[in-house]
Amino acid sequence: MKKYIILSLLSMFTNGLFAQNQNPNDYVNKFVSLPYISVHTVPDSSIFSTKNLAKNTPFLIMFFSPDCDHCHKQTNELLAYKKELKGVKILLLSVAPYQEIKKFYKEFGLASMSNIKVGQDVNFKLGITYKVSTYPSLFLYDRRAILAKAFVGNIGVPAILDALK
Repeated sequence: MKKYIILSLLSMFTNGLFAQNQNPNDYVNKFVSLPYISVHTVPDSSIFSTKNLAKNTPFLIMFFSPDCDHCHKQTNELLAYKKELKGVKILLLSVAPYQEIKKFYKEFGLASMSNIKVGQDVNFKLGITYKVSTYPSLFLYDRRAILAKAFVGNIGVPAILDALK
């Protein structure tokens, strides 16, 4: 029994040492500055990339799933604040099949907000960069393309607007 206790303690100590060598900022630094983005958007498969962003424009990325109730709520929240979000470029990204994303786009009438693009994150490339594990996950960039705030789950638009101040 003593051997198991000592072995367990030694294992925890060793894991603690190795964990100390990892820099937690390595993960965050991947997206503190806006990474390059290039995705096919609905309704016409046109390419949207960070090259399309106007200078000095805040940018919001929202990872979503078309069948996620929380994502539906968050999308309705964005639509309810159409006027307040007019100056913020918004990109909704999903790994779902393109046709499901297109259906989501049409059902929510997202064409009514010219500042919203909806695209497919093929192979979850950006999701891996951001380590997305919950939908919706939102990443807000300020006018300098620096991460202002990251949100997990539903968030009210007032909190998004406050983070841009």
